[in-house]
Amino acid sequence: MAPSSVDTTSRVPLWVRGRRAPALILLLVLLCWLASGIYTVAPNQRAVVTRFGHLHAKKARPGMHYALPWPIDKVYAPETTEVKRIEVGFKHRGKLFSEPRRSDALTGDENILKIMMVVQYKIRDVERYLFATEEPRWLVERAVEVALNRRVGSQAVDDVLTTAKDEIQIDAVRTAQRWLDDYGAGVVLLGANLQVVSPPVPVLDAFKDVTDAKKDAERMADEAREYEGKIVPQARGDAQQIVSKAEGAYADRVKRAEGEAERFRSVLAEYRQAADITRTRLYVEAMEDILSRMKVIIVDRQAEQGSSKITIVE
Repeated sequence: MAPSSVDTTSRVPLWVRGRRAPALILLLVLLCWLASGIYTVAPNQRAVVTRFGHLHAKKARPGMHYALPWPIDKVYAPETTEVKRIEVGFKHRGKLFSEPRRSDALTGDENILKIMMVVQYKIRDVERYLFATEEPRWLVERAVEVALNRRVGSQAVDDVLTTAKDEIQIDAVRTAQRWLDDYGAGVVLLGANLQVVSPPVPVLDAFKDVTDAKKDAERMADEAREYEGKIVPQARGDAQQIVSKAEGAYADRVKRAEGEAERFRSVLAEYRQAADITRTRLYVEAMEDILSRMKVIIVDRQAEQGSSKITIVE
């Protein structure tokens, strides 16, 4: 006859069997709690771990990592490659702009302009971004806003509206970046773009008239410069032509004068040799020259019938 099976559970005391189930549950909970410390860092993230509020692990690379579960360790994994956007002077909600008064800026010549700018930035140092400042986004916005107002406050209103926009953007970003580095914000400003630069609505028409007048003045100045570019070379050409003619006439007269002087010297030499003959010859030559250029009228008073006879010799 086969031996009968023995119930081993009957040998375990009841008080032990009563505590085994809670122990197993507690062990399972402990394992799950420990397993919750596994975390993954995405390629666009960098993670830091704090232990009881103090920095423990720095800049964990992408991949799987482990940290003690909460409340011992806490994992922060912000996206460091994401380009963040800050709106300065306004809040963009669809097609509407809110907070319009925050966009008012005073120029150097005491005019008020509405200026709205968008700034892009991203995280450069995760530790500083998370722990150096309480609200880095707010700090970036305030730094850019103050730098922008400071730069606009040193410019004339006409420059802000026309030629100084690019310079204002660059200088505001550079100044704000320097301040953020001093604060240890851990961010880098990538650039800025002025969305709106305009006068307040009540004086918008007056500013428009002034702007149109300046554009007309610039247009007229351009036309004047264009006319100058045409007329000045022409005038220089005419002046050079006149100078060339004058130089030619000068050379011709000098040569003629030199010829006359040479002829006079030759006549003078002949005159000294035979004064009477030379004087007579000069007289005859002079009369020939004179008479050849005038009309001669000859009157014959001894004509027949007592009338005068007139002969014209050309």
